[in-house]
Amino acid sequence: MLIVQDRPSDSPYVERVWRAHSAGCGSFLSVAEYRSELVVTRHEDRVTVTLRGPETMVTRLSYPADAEWQGIRLKPARSCRHCPAGS
Repeated sequence: MLIVQDRPSDSPYVERVWRAHSAGCGSFLSVAEYRSELVVTRHEDRVTVTLRGPETMVTRLSYPADAEWQGIRLKPARSCRHCPAGS
């Protein structure tokens, strides 16, 4: 089960900021999305940063128990072009 909190942002570049934590392990469907997100994950004393999107199809994602996430969803037409997702 995921517990998620989010709110709108005042930034001209960021649509929403959010945070979540998992009460157990599981999976969810990540829908196709034309916006990008920057997500910081903390699990078992390890921190990772992920740049996601835009996505062209639905993807099933799994998550572990006792993990935490913080993210920002960029506004439409905003991206991190200078940060290719593969790098």
